[in-house]
Amino acid sequence: MRTGVALIALSLALSPATPGVAQGLRDCDTFEANARNLVFPVDANTRSFANGAVRFITLDTGGEPACCSTHLMVLLPDPEEPFDICRLISHRDSLGFTGLSLDRADVGYDPARGLRVAIPGVVQDGSGPRPLTLTVGVNQQTGVVTADIAPR
Repeated sequence: MRTGVALIALSLALSPATPGVAQGLRDCDTFEANARNLVFPVDANTRSFANGAVRFITLDTGGEPACCSTHLMVLLPDPEEPFDICRLISHRDSLGFTGLSLDRADVGYDPARGLRVAIPGVVQDGSGPRPLTLTVGVNQQTGVVTADIAPR
């Protein structure tokens, strides 16, 4: 078992819900992370970074639940194993976003923190749709993926 990944999972499980932080960052061993949930057209809903080593894929569970069926899959090389790390990002727990615009993502790189991708999106709350920005951090050196949500 990769110690760094296990510690991150444990800290996420034990940390209280924090406003602005995506609470649905988890491994891809879920029904949402299935190839049948790939959003078409594929060109608008997949992006590759770092010479193709890091891949983002928009997934949708067919509109169920209607409020929050969109999720983001992030694939990156495992720095300690010969296969990829897969992380699924949802808005909260297993509830996804109303929508994500991966084709409109703003991309940057910080040598100290790694790849930063800001994706415009929408989430439903009690008063209706609310625009947001999902910022995903990918550190290939450590194999760590982070996700933060901020209002737009």
